[in-house]
Amino acid sequence: MKTFYAPASMGNFCVGFDALGAAIQPIDGSLLGDQVSVEAAERDTFNCIGPYAEKLSADPKDNLAFQCLQHFKLHVAPNMPAVAMTLYKGLPVGSGLGSSACSVVAAFAALNDFANTQLSQEALIELMADFEAKVSGGRHYDNITPCYLGGLQLTADCIPSKAISVAHDESWFYVIAYPGFALNTAKARQALPQQFSLHDTVEFAQRLSGFCLLMQSGQFDKALSMMKDSIAEEARAPLIAGFSEAKDALPALGAELVSISGAGPTLFAICKSEQQANAVQQWLQQNYINEAGFSHVCRLDMLGTRELKDQK
Repeated sequence: MKTFYAPASMGNFCVGFDALGAAIQPIDGSLLGDQVSVEAAERDTFNCIGPYAEKLSADPKDNLAFQCLQHFKLHVAPNMPAVAMTLYKGLPVGSGLGSSACSVVAAFAALNDFANTQLSQEALIELMADFEAKVSGGRHYDNITPCYLGGLQLTADCIPSKAISVAHDESWFYVIAYPGFALNTAKARQALPQQFSLHDTVEFAQRLSGFCLLMQSGQFDKALSMMKDSIAEEARAPLIAGFSEAKDALPALGAELVSISGAGPTLFAICKSEQQANAVQQWLQQNYINEAGFSHVCRLDMLGTRELKDQK
């Protein structure tokens, strides 16, 4: 039996609404994401375990990972033998950390390996995006591609192979804090304005393009100064209790940026030292998260989805 792990990700990445995402890895070495195991069996079975399994429907037909299995056998590998699939649900649903993307990406990666279908990167990403759309209401790639490929990814349907890797500053720390309550992705999207002015549209394009070019040329501090969410943050902040207070308080502790991860309610802060990151995390633990929440100091996960070799 092989087990594939898909890491958590931060969609939008502040400046890149629906187009920029980053995979993350806690610096303590813990795994923050979902795992899917697949092995041959007499008949297809599905089991969901892990700390957040009880938050999902008990009916396998409602589970995205099982739906991936059904689709894969019907449309990709009709001669694939029966399997036993196990999903270890390590991320809360509606967290803003790419929870649905993790399940989908890990499932398709495990199935592609088991059936030896050798699908291309683009074909797999397209499959993954189809199922991510079942939750988010649209084919958004900004969680799928970093979760699958790792790192910081500029991603869109019009981009060749669906993703371009963006350079990053290895000295940055990313503090993420899930407050302990869910925010429905569809509800968060409904909160957005349906139209934007020409000025706002041009500014968005300028900031995203400027950020990416500055990152690629190693001008990381200048790129950081470009990071402003002019599309979603203002509309979504009222949906996230404590976010505005955190955005006001954390810069004094060393946060260079405070923004919303994906659709929220998880927030992320960028710091330039581990000491500052620890101070920011301590404030968040005391003031932002409840008993069901969590916080991690992270780096970018550069490996993306991979087999966990120590699994049996």
